[in-house]
Amino acid sequence: MTPTLDDTHCLLTAASKGLGRAAASALVNAGATVTIASRSAENLAAARETILAETDAASDAIRTQVCDLRSSEEITQLVDDTVVAFGGLDVLVTNHGGPPVQPIAETSVEEFDATYELVLRSTFATLRAALPALADGGGSIVNIVSATAPEPKAGDVFQAALRPGIYGLSKSLANEYGPEDVRVNCVCPRGITTERLTEKIDYLAETEGVSHEEAEAMRAAELPLQRLGRPEELGAAVAFLASDDASFITGETIALDGGWSRGAFP
Repeated sequence: MTPTLDDTHCLLTAASKGLGRAAASALVNAGATVTIASRSAENLAAARETILAETDAASDAIRTQVCDLRSSEEITQLVDDTVVAFGGLDVLVTNHGGPPVQPIAETSVEEFDATYELVLRSTFATLRAALPALADGGGSIVNIVSATAPEPKAGDVFQAALRPGIYGLSKSLANEYGPEDVRVNCVCPRGITTERLTEKIDYLAETEGVSHEEAEAMRAAELPLQRLGRPEELGAAVAFLASDDASFITGETIALDGGWSRGAFP
């Protein structure tokens, strides 16, 4: 059952492609009005047309705004403009570009600083800017992170160091803003078919000397469900957490990974 998000105003960052766009499409399909943000005006225009075609929504269901997540000033302007345009804010979905996978020996302090700005600092800045509007009547925050972050692997310094900070920040804010009826949760995808995963599968095929189809099957075999996930499955989870159907869920990290996370406890 699709949740009902009529008269719900949402803001999504890094939402012109991949998981962010899938989340925006699900929210619009449920009746919400959304602002989607990205660094590229061209990508935003294409995303808007795609979402309208997927949902058959009215043209005013989506507004777009260019925003570089490395600029706290642009983030604040994005939030302020969205609140003015909609007359308030009910849902915030944070997202960011995927950091590169590399070991510490190959990572300079300057690279670490730049990736920190993209991943953790941008999330903090967006949350800080949006929380006053969300607390004015209650709301929902959904942070798109990664299922891999709780289980750091060798040679992935950015994931191991930065993304767990979003989990901790989310839990802290769930406790702090619960009395204001603001819920804060993380969705943690892995194995969802996006352009980024396709690139990883292509790399796997090259390094293993197999076809793309064989490499894709190898990735799927890592998961108990034995298949890769669809972007709309991520979108459905975000829409659920944004809706009143999830009104008693906060401070949670919810894996969308086909069972890849093997721990008995989150």
